[in-house]
Amino acid sequence: MLVDLHMHSTVSDGWRDPDEVATLAADHGMRVMALTDHDSFYGVVRARAVALARGLGYVAGVEITTYPHTQVRHILGHGVDVEHPTLHALLRRNQSVLRRQSEAWIAVLRQQGMAGELGLEAFAHKPVAMPGAILKLVLQHGLMTEKQAWESVRQAVDFLPGDVYAALASPREAVDAIHAAGGLAVHAHPGSVPDQDLMKEVLPLVDALEVYTRRHKPEQIPVYEELARQHGLMMTVGSDFHGFKGEAYEPPRRMIDPRYLERLRPRIIWPALEQAG
Repeated sequence: MLVDLHMHSTVSDGWRDPDEVATLAADHGMRVMALTDHDSFYGVVRARAVALARGLGYVAGVEITTYPHTQVRHILGHGVDVEHPTLHALLRRNQSVLRRQSEAWIAVLRQQGMAGELGLEAFAHKPVAMPGAILKLVLQHGLMTEKQAWESVRQAVDFLPGDVYAALASPREAVDAIHAAGGLAVHAHPGSVPDQDLMKEVLPLVDALEVYTRRHKPEQIPVYEELARQHGLMMTVGSDFHGFKGEAYEPPRRMIDPRYLERLRPRIIWPALEQAG
């Protein structure tokens, strides 16, 4: 079965709205999809409605940022209860950190006289604010190159007090919250973690490893396949689609691990079940 269990929308740092993301998955032959925005469920209703209308199975998902933020130890939660209080409390903590980062960068852009034409005051009213969403506006308006924009972000967030990041969840907290919410926990794109020893610290906690992702180079795939085998972990598939700068959607072509599909199956919302109430 072809599935995409890692996709992002404008709710976090994607460039396509949640319903557009679901449409892309359907148009490219996916049978199951999960919208996994960073630290947020605000796009779930829209994505699920389109997915079910197009005949896709839908998995409620999220991608949780963990401490330290520079290590990109992101934990995917698949099949979670989006109303679970423990998970909600954790996400609110993470959202507060992302908002502080965004506010710091907005302050820098204002100092440079760039904020006026971007309508950045709207971010004060959005439920989730993260630098990646602001970067989209900066690039769309041609105010900076991509390299300049990321350098500007780093300069802004580097001045934040270290204790700001203490609110971020640890990997164990993230996994525990996902499990408490009835979901499966997956270490996202392990090849993106700068310190591979820190990545390996997380492996005993999770249910699966995201091996098949466009974030991995072809030569990395066998490395993480073997790592998953060594730790007895199932292997998952996800495009990590963001639609960055209008890039085309490249759907996964690797079938999902049947073992993971079996674990995931009771957590999939199918169109027929939704219609039956």
